[in-house]
Amino acid sequence: MMSLNQPAPYMGSAAAEAGVAPAAAALSRMLRSLPWAVILITAVAGALRLTELGDVPGNTFYDAAVRSMGLSWHNFFFGAFDPAAILAIDKPPLALWLQVASVKLFGLGSFGLKFPEALAGTLAVPLLYDTVRRAVGRPAGLAAAATLAVLPVSVLTARSDTMDSLTMMLTVAALWCAVRAVAAGHRRWLVMAGIAFGLAFNVKLLQAFLAVPAVIVLYALAAPIPWRRRVTDILLAGVAMVVVSLSWAVAVSLAPGHHPFPVGSSDGTVWNAIFVFNGFSRATGGVGVQFGSPAGPLRLLGSAGQLGALLGCVLVAAAAFGGIAGLRWLWLRGEHQGSERPTVAEAFAAAVIVWGGLGVAVFSLVGVLKVRYLEALTPAVAAALGIGIASLLELGRRPAAPRRASPLGLGAALACCCAYTFWLGNAAVAVVAAVLAAAAVAAAVIARSGRRLPGVAGPLAATLALASCLLFPIHVSISAVHRSHSDSGGLYTLPPRAQRGLSIYLGPRTAGVRYQLAVDEPLGLAPLIIRDARPILPLTSFGGREMVTLAGLQRAFRAGEVRYVLLYRCPFHRRISCGATAQWVRAHSVNVSAAARLPRPIQVRLYRLR
Repeated sequence: MMSLNQPAPYMGSAAAEAGVAPAAAALSRMLRSLPWAVILITAVAGALRLTELGDVPGNTFYDAAVRSMGLSWHNFFFGAFDPAAILAIDKPPLALWLQVASVKLFGLGSFGLKFPEALAGTLAVPLLYDTVRRAVGRPAGLAAAATLAVLPVSVLTARSDTMDSLTMMLTVAALWCAVRAVAAGHRRWLVMAGIAFGLAFNVKLLQAFLAVPAVIVLYALAAPIPWRRRVTDILLAGVAMVVVSLSWAVAVSLAPGHHPFPVGSSDGTVWNAIFVFNGFSRATGGVGVQFGSPAGPLRLLGSAGQLGALLGCVLVAAAAFGGIAGLRWLWLRGEHQGSERPTVAEAFAAAVIVWGGLGVAVFSLVGVLKVRYLEALTPAVAAALGIGIASLLELGRRPAAPRRASPLGLGAALACCCAYTFWLGNAAVAVVAAVLAAAAVAAAVIARSGRRLPGVAGPLAATLALASCLLFPIHVSISAVHRSHSDSGGLYTLPPRAQRGLSIYLGPRTAGVRYQLAVDEPLGLAPLIIRDARPILPLTSFGGREMVTLAGLQRAFRAGEVRYVLLYRCPFHRRISCGATAQWVRAHSVNVSAAARLPRPIQVRLYRLR
């Protein structure tokens, strides 16, 4: 019998070994199950979008609104442009709400203002992967995610403090929900897709609905339920989409108290700003100027405005691979009479075609086009390229399926991509892409033979083909990051020297005064709002629409609410600067521009009312 004082035999080593072995095996299984390729692609996407983000210039219009919205809950809810909440932005403020939260966390700087969009653009990459994977297969999902990760227009937009990357991510989320709805045959997921579209509408309005027809096509073709239920589910999802889309506009319209005047509205209502200023007018070219090349069927492929380098280089690849893969699918389906109901993969491919075709048509013909608008099209382009490459190489099918890779179709598609890269003027990249294309075709030939390493040759051919297609987009994206490019593209603002001069001069002279100054063109004062967070008195809104009459300015002056007025030189802005209010200010004030150290060539003058 063992004595109580005798030390017990040591059993820790055996117990530890017995416990460590299952833990190590579980850890090994977990590491093997992690989608390392997706993690790597997402890391690349994040690096392109977040590297040196603080050096990228911003959109002063929206940045001023973020500054003003952070001052009070009233400004936050209405999306006020200026601290006094006289003007509001021209869109629902959902994206700016996220920016306000970001600057509270990181501080009011370039990084804090752009972080939400950069994060949304990064998260859209794995979300698109999982969407395409569920519908078509893992190889197509990886190719689609890699394409979106390095697509120049997507990188450029995500590095800007505008809201298009968030809209794109919500659109991909809606498509993801639709794929889940098709797999489960349950309307709950489709209604969630409608909610995601509604949230996207509250970010970028009608642009968010570009993918709605694609989701309808996907669910109508592939949902495993009777037609009557499909129609009912689509209608219910549409109701959810409309309710969420109009929720903020209805709440703002019914809210009591003072309502800021939305920039661009002609009657002071958010409805006019949403559906006229940001809807019909932009579609017909009534607002702003065209970007890049004139409207036409080849607008997105031209070199003017660099649209070809930003999107056309991948659009050509998606059209070439998707078109050849589609023709091949039709031929094979004719040989083997398929089932009457399309598969989920076929319905998803049809949905991508609808989305991409509609997007190309809209952006080719729309009156006003800016680079960031094209972000609404990028997931469809990326998905089309991924599906096309996987289809031509017969990747993603069940293991027992015969290998029927198409080296000829692969070579034809890659030839189109290399030729377009050369046409854009980058011969060096085109030559390297051609070498990768030749290697991809050779690997496809080996995969088709089925004799030598067929299991490796197929994925290798897909990787080389994707690398050949994405070589030029990667080059453009890295260049954009290195040069701190963005597509913020705000309105005309005062030069930094003039901003500093105004801030230093007006600070001690307007202490205790309600308005820092009155201005006849307030959008140009966005940097001053960001710098000082002081209320201003806007005499006009966008396009010279009168906000404060001469009598109103005189009342504010007599009440001691304003002492200084900033006017553009007549006839620099004839409609604004030559009116009765501007003439009265010049006749009853002292020009203090020199004292405020405003640069001589600048087209504004500062006056002190007498």
